[in-house]
Amino acid sequence: MEDALSLLLLPFAAAVVFVLIHAYFGVHVLRRNVVFADLALAQLSALGATVAFANGYAPTSAAGFGYALVFTAIGAALLTLSRGVARYVSREAFVGILYVVATAATILVVDRSPQGAEHVKRILIGSILTVGPADLAKFTALYAAIGALHWWLRRPLLAVSSASRPQGQSAIAVSVWDFVFFLSFGIVVTSSVTTAGVLLVFSFLIVPAVIGTIFSRQVSVILTIAWIAGIVASAAGLAGSYVLDLPTGAAMVAAFAIALLIAGLAKALVFVDAARRAANRRIAARSVIASAMAVVLASSLWLIFNPAADQPLVSMFEVATGFGPEHFLSAGDRDIYESAGRDSVRFQAEVDRLNAREKSARYEGVPLPDDEIRRIASYQQSFNEMARGERFVQDVLRSKARTRERWAVGLPAALIAIAGLGMLARRIRR
Repeated sequence: MEDALSLLLLPFAAAVVFVLIHAYFGVHVLRRNVVFADLALAQLSALGATVAFANGYAPTSAAGFGYALVFTAIGAALLTLSRGVARYVSREAFVGILYVVATAATILVVDRSPQGAEHVKRILIGSILTVGPADLAKFTALYAAIGALHWWLRRPLLAVSSASRPQGQSAIAVSVWDFVFFLSFGIVVTSSVTTAGVLLVFSFLIVPAVIGTIFSRQVSVILTIAWIAGIVASAAGLAGSYVLDLPTGAAMVAAFAIALLIAGLAKALVFVDAARRAANRRIAARSVIASAMAVVLASSLWLIFNPAADQPLVSMFEVATGFGPEHFLSAGDRDIYESAGRDSVRFQAEVDRLNAREKSARYEGVPLPDDEIRRIASYQQSFNEMARGERFVQDVLRSKARTRERWAVGLPAALIAIAGLGMLARRIRR
């Protein structure tokens, strides 16, 4: 537990700081109807970092930040012009084109850079686990300054975000406030992309703000809900990545998506009037049943027409019930299948034991002799090959069993699913 806290405490603190500033900007972005402005600015920032990388500068260096900020400032100016362009073309289309062009330019620059693929991976998913105390202090100071500026200028900035042309303000004044907003937004994105990555920064920005707008239209309430949801989702994503040994950025994005799904379900099934709540629950129940029936039907047809292929749903059913393919084999084949399963588990246990021994020697300061390391590697390879061989035997026998199982299980399941979908369709029509 202490190891987890020591590893995740600083990344969680950084995530909280990111959520506080990005969710605020997310509210503005939603009110302006330029949802993809964040992606466009993040990609322009990534383009600047990539140009710096191609010129031999680290993306996290002062020069790398300078390159990224210049490109982001250009993006802020272009997004400021998008208000005028909106008379002729959708602002979302304009922002989307900006994002696509920035992405294409990034790919062109990366193509000429050594280790370009690794750089692209880093700017997409980031490395929030590597945040240090100095980075956290830098982010906190920078975002506190930007937050204070926006608090001071909150009235004109909110007015510009809420209306295409606020009363009493000239077009030049509106453009100035737009540029102030997008430039400060760009500075936030530029500083966070190199740490959190493009995908996670977009999640910090949009998902909490969307969750807030699901439940309220008042800015203060939206921000409160967004901050709480973003912090909880960040904690869940970090914890999930640690427990399940998953990539941290991707796990956090998935956690934000789950939080949005839960918020949507809560709004539809709880936070509405009684009549609407009952209707939504009926719709949800029918949707769940229809989805389950459709999955069963698709899996049954897949089993019938291609029994030798992977059968994910059938495998889940076998694991849950213990009713495996050995029940569809002859006595001799069943003995071979079960023996191969036992041997596979035994060989894998030997591989795990050798791995644990090698890791223990590496981390506990008692290094093994070179010949002992080579011997362990040889044993690991041998046991891995034997385990694969036993699994191959099981796969062959499993395919043999499923050619019989498709008629005993697949056909009845398909007929039941078709009947269930038909009954559900009739009830919906009534």
